[in-house]
Amino acid sequence: MKIKATSEESRSRIHVGRGRGKGPLSPLAKPGPAEKVAKLAGGASTSHQLKFSGPGDAVNAHADADHGTILYTARLRLIFWGKEWSSGSSPVQMGTIVGDVQSIVAGPYLDALEQYGVSGASVDRIIFLTDEDPPNPFSSGDGETRVADLIGNGTVPQPDDEIVPALYVIFLPSTVAGKALGLPTGINGEHTRLLSIDWDHFVVNSVPVAWIGNDGTVDTITQVFSHELVEAMTDPEGDGWQVEPRGRFDWNEIADVCASTFRLNGVVVASYWSNSDNSCVVPDTSFTTFQVQWIWRPNRIEWLGGIDQDGNPWQMPRDAVMSRIRSGDQFTVHGGTSGRNSFVGIYYLDATHPYLATNMDGAADDNLLALPQRAPT
Repeated sequence: MKIKATSEESRSRIHVGRGRGKGPLSPLAKPGPAEKVAKLAGGASTSHQLKFSGPGDAVNAHADADHGTILYTARLRLIFWGKEWSSGSSPVQMGTIVGDVQSIVAGPYLDALEQYGVSGASVDRIIFLTDEDPPNPFSSGDGETRVADLIGNGTVPQPDDEIVPALYVIFLPSTVAGKALGLPTGINGEHTRLLSIDWDHFVVNSVPVAWIGNDGTVDTITQVFSHELVEAMTDPEGDGWQVEPRGRFDWNEIADVCASTFRLNGVVVASYWSNSDNSCVVPDTSFTTFQVQWIWRPNRIEWLGGIDQDGNPWQMPRDAVMSRIRSGDQFTVHGGTSGRNSFVGIYYLDATHPYLATNMDGAADDNLLALPQRAPT
């Protein structure tokens, strides 16, 4: 038998609309063409990180794991708690939230978490608690207790029977106010954990739980959800990835230091801190565009180099470029005189001899062989 033993007093907290009031949030305008390339067809490779530096966004921060716990992956169990969710008068429909959550976890949003050891998440099941209402006001302990009940009555598997960890996400109705300790009144969300004990084997299981506030607008719900998702994945127990200075009781996590939001594939999401980019980011397109500015061709083309879509210098051997093209990245050559851009592709002398070349468009200055030679460094 497993029962809830205790809940964590340490927790991550978010107050939605910080500096923006309590109404629906308006995402920042999309970055301009220099910062974001248009989406094109192609397979997934290195996602393009949209970088933010606005009010409330950290600058030159650093996250540290402190050898703590992360969720390398998770099965999301979405819990809709409250009679409002099943009524025709609900300001936000369950189906809308489920679809938006699917969009977030199936798209590129979590890609930048790979640097923290997190590979992604998926929706495992939806739990309807629409014949009852949660306590009002609501606190994290109420959510932990209800999840413990679901585990205890067999609605969901016991934690130590799971191969992939579960993350329980409770969506509250708009009629219930959240009560996060130390926060002013408003729309909020939180992620905590409950501890359950297997008395038969004396095993203590830590079960991550998040609850999402609801002001009656989809944009606020998805922003809070995305914020809590990245933090619950990277710091489920308060000893994982936090931005320095770390907090033992007030967890200073990777989304807490970022205030910008972005509408990703039609869904508003929160930005989060990326050590790799030294910025608050939202991963967007699932490929990277590289502009080729020079080649190295002692006999055949062996190296290519230039700048990527963010203006960062790069250089790669021929085989690495081919590998990235096959996975969906794009390499272009810009003609300084003609103003044309041509794409680099993989062509074959025969079945076993691939080579790189630009597509023929009639211009003489936008092909690989027109570029200057430079030895790689």
